[in-house]
Amino acid sequence: MAIAGKVLPLRVAPRDEEFVKTAAWMLNKRMEDFKAFHAGDETDRLAWAALDFTGDLLRLRAERQEENPAWEQDLQQIEQLLQGY
Repeated sequence: MAIAGKVLPLRVAPRDEEFVKTAAWMLNKRMEDFKAFHAGDETDRLAWAALDFTGDLLRLRAERQEENPAWEQDLQQIEQLLQGY
């Protein structure tokens, strides 16, 4: 697996191999996109890409938490009913 042209030997569970390959491709693509902004060297682009993806992850988690409370309350009520039996 190569990130920014550097080969990184990784041990990955077979079930995760495609995810890791896709993640490496996405990271390389995002780093390439940052070249358009004249984003310094490879290390800078790697840091910006990591920050960008982390921001995406945090936004998705926040959106997911906003959606979950309704079904989580339902699940808690069901669990309470089941504990009564």
